[in-house]
Amino acid sequence: MKKLILFFVLIVLSKSTVIAQNVVYEGVVKDKNTKENLAYVNIGIVNKNTGTVSDVKGKFQLLLDNKHDAETMKLSMIGYKSLSFKVADFKKTVIENPIIYLEKSVSELKEIVIKNKNLQTGILGNVLDKKTVSAGFVNNVLGNEIGIIVKLKSKPTFIEAFHAIVDYNKYKELKFRLNFYDLKKGLPNNTILQDNIIVTSSIKKGELVIDLNDYNIMVNEDFFVSIELIEGLGEGGLHFLADYSGSPIITRATSQGKWNKMDDLSFGFTLIAKY
Repeated sequence: MKKLILFFVLIVLSKSTVIAQNVVYEGVVKDKNTKENLAYVNIGIVNKNTGTVSDVKGKFQLLLDNKHDAETMKLSMIGYKSLSFKVADFKKTVIENPIIYLEKSVSELKEIVIKNKNLQTGILGNVLDKKTVSAGFVNNVLGNEIGIIVKLKSKPTFIEAFHAIVDYNKYKELKFRLNFYDLKKGLPNNTILQDNIIVTSSIKKGELVIDLNDYNIMVNEDFFVSIELIEGLGEGGLHFLADYSGSPIITRATSQGKWNKMDDLSFGFTLIAKY
C-alpha cells in the first residue's frame, strides 16, 4: 500500500513539474516616454522558434518552458531601441510587473533627393516564369515571415512599389507588415526602414500593389524583402503565386527566430524601382 501511495505521489509531482515548465506569460509593451501602448512589437527567443507579436493594444501572450532560460529574449520594433533579457529574467520581470517599456531610438532622418533625371524605372525581384505554383505561410504563428533576396541592377536604387500575385485569399481582410532588411552571410540582418509598413487589404485574387513612395527607401546593396504575419488569420487561407526560377524563399517561423532557406521555390515578389 505504501508503495502504491508513493507511486501516486511521484506521478502527481511529475505532472506538476511539466505544468510548471510550460507557462503562458502575459504583458503589455509601452513607449517609455509617452506610455502609449505599442502595437506589433516583435517578441521572441533569438534564433529559436518561440516568439510572438504584440497586438494592436500592445498586449502579448507567450508560452515558455524552462529549457531556454539561459537563452536571450529580444523585443524589437522599428523606431525603438531593442531590449534584451535572459529568458529567466524576462519571466521574472513579467511576473513582477507585466508592463515592458521600449525607448525610441534617435536617428537622423535623411531626405532622399533624386538629382539624376536620367534614372530609369525597372523591375527587381522574381518575375514569374510561366510554370507557376502556389505557396503560403508555413504556419499561422505571429511573426511568421516569408520573403526573397532582391539583387540590384545599379546603385543607388530607389524603391517605389512592391508587387505580389495573390493566388487565393480566403480571409475577409489581410493585415501584415512589409519588411526590408540588409544582408549578412546571405541571410536577413537588420531593418533598413525608418517606419513600419503596415498593409491592410481585402484582395481575394490578383496583383497586390503597395505604394512605397512615402517611405523613402534607398538601397545600395542587395537586400531582403518579406511579408510578416502580425495578426492571427487562421490556417491555410492565403497563397501567393511562386515558381522555381528565382531567388529561394527565406523564412522564419516566428519573431526573432532562425532564418532558413527553402531551396528551389521562389515567390513572385517584385519591386518597381528607379536606378
